[in-house]
Amino acid sequence: MQKQDEAFNILFTSVGRRVALIRHFQNTLKELGLNGKIVGVDVSHTAPAFHVVDKAYQICRIDDQAYIPTLVELCKKERITLLFPLIDTDLLILSESRQRFAAVGTTAVVSDPDIMQIACNKYKTHNFFVAHDVDTPKVFTIEDIRPQEITYPVFIKPQDGSASIGIFKVNNQTELLFFKDYVKKPILQEFLQGREITLDILFDFNGVVRCVVPRMRIEVRAGEVSKAVIIDNRHVMEEGWRVGSLLQGCRGCINVQCFLTDDNKVKFIEINPRFGGGVPLSISAGADFPKWIIEIARGNDPGDIRDAFKKNMYMLRYDDAIFLDGLPSNE
Repeated sequence: MQKQDEAFNILFTSVGRRVALIRHFQNTLKELGLNGKIVGVDVSHTAPAFHVVDKAYQICRIDDQAYIPTLVELCKKERITLLFPLIDTDLLILSESRQRFAAVGTTAVVSDPDIMQIACNKYKTHNFFVAHDVDTPKVFTIEDIRPQEITYPVFIKPQDGSASIGIFKVNNQTELLFFKDYVKKPILQEFLQGREITLDILFDFNGVVRCVVPRMRIEVRAGEVSKAVIIDNRHVMEEGWRVGSLLQGCRGCINVQCFLTDDNKVKFIEINPRFGGGVPLSISAGADFPKWIIEIARGNDPGDIRDAFKKNMYMLRYDDAIFLDGLPSNE
């Protein structure tokens, strides 16, 4: 439990373009009257959020053996209270290193390694849903099928992909023969007609689901939602709570993706144990995840927050820029 008079410093890894989320946390510290700062790390000094955090560090790549020791040392130096990952490639290694951060007084707000293993592999995600009787589209391997036996269209995607990178709709055998060599470690997924919905799910530090917010994608740009709306659909909400209760070992805010099909079935497709790119919409609608997580860390339970958000709130993103003078011209 965080002592009331201690500095409350937060570190985000791979801050990238997550400016809106960073600013929400900065505003929350001010709103709560906490003495704290937001620290961000990234491999690139040209990451926009790198210049929004209160203190930034350019560090080595995630696959470098020095990555975790460097983060641990930074947490010790900056007296970090909470650490959050922001991209998928960070998840497993940070989860497996939670005790190393705890040893220097930092709580890594990450889910258990078992959850990361399930989430980072599309086959394991599919098998988890099937094993728990959660409706999910069929998944096939290229080796398990004959191209002429497929009912088109289908989705082809990387087995361990993220951020909608490498996902394509395949309409016929000619396209399949092309994309199977273009997509790395490809799998095929049943094509679904309907609305794509992301559920932001908040877990407390004991792994208990506290809030589920459904936001429907209207438009996606470069793998990240650019237009979305908070929907009011009890069926989706109930299924989201059920899936959340099945995910044992989660902490903080994760997101789960599903389709609401044209025949009103909720079919789950992905688990992402981190803040989603569209989570600022849920926060702006009243689901104040930054505040609730900080308060839980301080030992202040936020109470019943199941419906603490507004429906029909829209997010319409647009391009903005950070202008800097004096940065090196290359990495």
